[in-house]
Amino acid sequence: MGGSPFMSLRSPLGRVLGLGSARDGTGHWWAQRVSAVALIPLTLWFMFSLLALPGLDYATVRAWLSFPLSGFLAVLLVAVLAYHSYLGTVEVIDD
Repeated sequence: MGGSPFMSLRSPLGRVLGLGSARDGTGHWWAQRVSAVALIPLTLWFMFSLLALPGLDYATVRAWLSFPLSGFLAVLLVAVLAYHSYLGTVEVIDD
């Protein structure tokens, strides 16, 4: 008696509500856009800072990164880039 899917009193919407990955799609979309926008100034800063260095040898780049602001922004660039890449990979896998 009660196990048949044809005899359910729940509506079709009630049966599928809460299933799938549609619950967090908006948050994922916003996180992808915000991280992409944050990457624009960070990447521009990184490129122009590297071009302004007198040389790209190890000692020069290490000295440049030893300044607190340069080191912080470089770590921030890597962190935001890794997070944005993670979000993109999850999107490809979900699709």
